[in-house]
Amino acid sequence: MSLRAPNLDNRSFDQMVEESKNRIRELCPQWTDTSPSDPGIILLELFAYLNEAMIYRLNRLPEKAYVEFLRLIGVTVSAPSAAVVNLKFSVPKAAAAAMEIPRGTKVTISRSGGGQEPAVFTTLKTVAIPKNKTEIEVLAYQCEWVEAELVGKGTGTFGLSVAVRRPPIVSPVNDDLKMLVGVETPVEELTERVPVIKYGEKAYRIWEEVPNFSNLDDKQFVYTVDRVTGVISFAPQVQLKEPKGQLELIGRGLAEKPRENSEIRVWYCRGGGAQGNVSKETLVVMKSPIAGVSVINPEAATGGRDTESLQNALLRGPQEFHSLQRAVTASDFELLARRSSGAVARAKAITRADLWVHALPGTVEVLLVPEVPAEQRSGDRVDIKALQERETNEAKKIIYTALEEKRPLGTSTMVNWVRYKKVSASARAVMRHGSDAASLKARILKRLYSHINPLPTETSGGWEFGEPLRVSHIYDIVLKEPDVRYVEDVKLHLDEVPEANISSLAADGFQPNTWYSATGAELFRSMDNGDGWELIKTFTGEDIQLINCNKNRAGMTAVVTTLPDNGSHLYVSEDCGESWRAIAQTPFLINDLSWTIRNGLSLLILATDKGLYELSLEEGASPVMLEVDPQKRDLGFYAVTASVGIRGTFYVAVAARNLAGVYLSSQGGRKETFTHIGLQKENIRVLRIQQDGVRTYLWAGITVTGSEPGKGCFRWELQGSDPPTSGTKFQKNWDGGSCHGLAFKGPYVFAATHDKGVLWLDATKGEAASWHVPPDLNVGLPVRDADRVFQPVTEVAAHPEGAHLMAGGINGIYRSVDDGTSYQSVSKNVFTDKVTLPSTWLLCSGEHRIEVVSEDEAKRD
Repeated sequence: MSLRAPNLDNRSFDQMVEESKNRIRELCPQWTDTSPSDPGIILLELFAYLNEAMIYRLNRLPEKAYVEFLRLIGVTVSAPSAAVVNLKFSVPKAAAAAMEIPRGTKVTISRSGGGQEPAVFTTLKTVAIPKNKTEIEVLAYQCEWVEAELVGKGTGTFGLSVAVRRPPIVSPVNDDLKMLVGVETPVEELTERVPVIKYGEKAYRIWEEVPNFSNLDDKQFVYTVDRVTGVISFAPQVQLKEPKGQLELIGRGLAEKPRENSEIRVWYCRGGGAQGNVSKETLVVMKSPIAGVSVINPEAATGGRDTESLQNALLRGPQEFHSLQRAVTASDFELLARRSSGAVARAKAITRADLWVHALPGTVEVLLVPEVPAEQRSGDRVDIKALQERETNEAKKIIYTALEEKRPLGTSTMVNWVRYKKVSASARAVMRHGSDAASLKARILKRLYSHINPLPTETSGGWEFGEPLRVSHIYDIVLKEPDVRYVEDVKLHLDEVPEANISSLAADGFQPNTWYSATGAELFRSMDNGDGWELIKTFTGEDIQLINCNKNRAGMTAVVTTLPDNGSHLYVSEDCGESWRAIAQTPFLINDLSWTIRNGLSLLILATDKGLYELSLEEGASPVMLEVDPQKRDLGFYAVTASVGIRGTFYVAVAARNLAGVYLSSQGGRKETFTHIGLQKENIRVLRIQQDGVRTYLWAGITVTGSEPGKGCFRWELQGSDPPTSGTKFQKNWDGGSCHGLAFKGPYVFAATHDKGVLWLDATKGEAASWHVPPDLNVGLPVRDADRVFQPVTEVAAHPEGAHLMAGGINGIYRSVDDGTSYQSVSKNVFTDKVTLPSTWLLCSGEHRIEVVSEDEAKRD
């Protein structure tokens, strides 16, 4: 049970009047008229009224004491924050000489509504448009720079307080907004290491701000400041206890005091507030025009926050008291992130090692949701674009710096913006008799947009991280409207799913339940075995050709895209697709790639139209050509695969173009180590290495032309460094045409075919093994209409530690949990049960579609 402070006097007006009347009856019985019209009773009620007002003030004493207690532990009302924005100054044509944009340049919006003064942004650095350039960018803040304001003079005594004339002082979220307090000091007392600022003919020593005057160590020239009121306080004089426990006879100053008659000047920024969070491309007016120069803000201004309310400070105080000014728990990190920047509405702290196999222990990641001003929302609705426009690097930098100061020793921090998944709901609501359909529909939509929202609203604290959206949520939301009789036909819709033309599929062998798929320029990831897919990267203007996960290092994934000019672009992620970097671009096509290890470092082997290359992941590295066949130096390659055998042998196998067969190196692809092992005159487009217990096999899938039934696959067993002298062909019962892909689960091999869906084979039976075709056309894979055969399956992948098998093609992705016996689509965009969500993502509303009908209309249907 929470503790409640009692009222010091709980008497009410009526009680005091009644008590007074009882005293009248006892002491003055001849006073018989106690009606409200009696003059004496009027006076009595007047005094009761005044007394009630005094009691009200008295009962506020506990609240005042609470405020004072919080002040004693250092809790103060937070000052406003200034919005920050990147301004782009430009000229129509390249300048013949550098054009200076002076510090203090003021920029504002073209107009403001509601009679409110427009937000004014000020540059705090001098920059110049370089010669022969047309533009320059600089940070600006929604504040006013006050320079060298004289706030008083030293008295030579301890405990001096002075105040700036134009509070509030904005929060110092970075060095640009740092307040400077200078005390006039004789030049002879200033050494090289003393921070000094000159103003006029005088020198001012810069004093240092501290939160309080305890534990100062060697700091002596210090002060404290209340930015809301603008009061600056210097150290007081105190009698402290001696070692024996007695008070000192003479008090001592806790730090230095300004000397008598020394000027105290302050350089500071004033202003700030949520008003500064203006939209992009609105800051176009220069308060002091510069001839020929125009200005615009390419991104929205963020970080503006009003002065904290007293009520919020009273609620925040106990949290700060328990955190002891350190970020230890998840809530500490989240609270500090929200307080550090007005650009953040929500924050979520996670221990990365609990989520990612590749993460280093002791790393805390803080995920941020940007604040979107109410005037930029349509009711409670907010779209992903509006959120992303406010995801600035400046806000991330501010929060990261704040977290680094407060994190425990041995803990590292990361700061990133949250990712969103857009979902729309459709439903039919049947209204009660007498209800207005248009009004009811508007109220239902408002509830949906408010509830399925990453930002806090009046009715919701924001969607929970990782919480799936179920159709039951939609029923609950809609039925909260009293005018709704019942709801039916509820569906959930996604816009971004890999629903067609799958160009590549890959299973992450380290991260549980994680898969990657590609269609066009879009890369998707599923972290729940295909129950849900999230768009994690769009390679604009390029088409993803293949995805390859490193089987030796957790978190590493490579993607190859094709460019409009038929070249290729290679990207690598080292954190399961959370971030990507481009590492190579080639004028020729990269047909395939594989990971290998050399000297403990991961390398990529590239099969291209122009030869075989290896590429390190170091910054600025270039592909290095590997010689495969000295007699055919211009030989190109379709496929490559690499692996480390059970005995530590580094295998690299390649399939050559022009029906030139397969080459194998058992020394990691080094020069003069490749041996031709067969399949000359066969068109090999697929190579994979299978690790079955202690045995290692190299598989080749054969491509055929036209309507040929196909030739199946070929296998070699790899033993040590000696190349295999023979292999086994697996063609029995194969009539699927070309082999487009291979995947393995223990001894079982799964092949993606052109005509027969996914075939499987038990390789333990050796030469007697035969391919198993799907039992009938109703296994769940898409079927062609004309020939009653399956649509081509272009990709197949299996998770080495799970029971799932994935197949992809022109109709999307299909999953099997019974080793290829049956399949179900896992790339649909309409759901009748739920839409899943990764634990670090949030849902955002799309365009909800609600049909409202009367009971009569529902019965007719």
